[in-house]
Amino acid sequence: MKKLLVELDHLPEAGKNYVGELDKEVFGIDDDEVLATGPLSFDLHVQRFEGELFIRGKISAPFQFRCVRCLEMFDYVVELVDFSTSIEIEQQLVIDLTDALREEIVLEFPAYPRCSDSDEENDCMPKSSDFRVDKEGGLGVKDSAPSSGSSVWDALDQLGN
Repeated sequence: MKKLLVELDHLPEAGKNYVGELDKEVFGIDDDEVLATGPLSFDLHVQRFEGELFIRGKISAPFQFRCVRCLEMFDYVVELVDFSTSIEIEQQLVIDLTDALREEIVLEFPAYPRCSDSDEENDCMPKSSDFRVDKEGGLGVKDSAPSSGSSVWDALDQLGN
């Protein structure tokens, strides 16, 4: 399904359950760092209280994120088990919940995704030799440890000269 629409005329006073999936295209992600790999699943209870529509339940969606440490892609499911929100109703007869669900999932993306965030066990190590401290040629940093017999204070005194 492309959109989750709630028709207020057909919504019982006690509310109604909505269970299903929205196509992964609802995320509109075109990025090398994040990839939607499946649909946005929902199991919601929707109820109207005067001028507001209350939505609560569970939403989830699978993604692949690029690890900030090793730069490999890993699987991660964004899941909100105790999801709840409210939407103000004006004069609409149909309320589209698609954007609200999508935004809640996107807000739960990890800020700095790492393989260790995944449910799978990963050996996350940087693959590039550029990250090695002991690589040939060193880092070009002189050893500034004080020589024997001198103190740290002597080294600090020399900074002013």
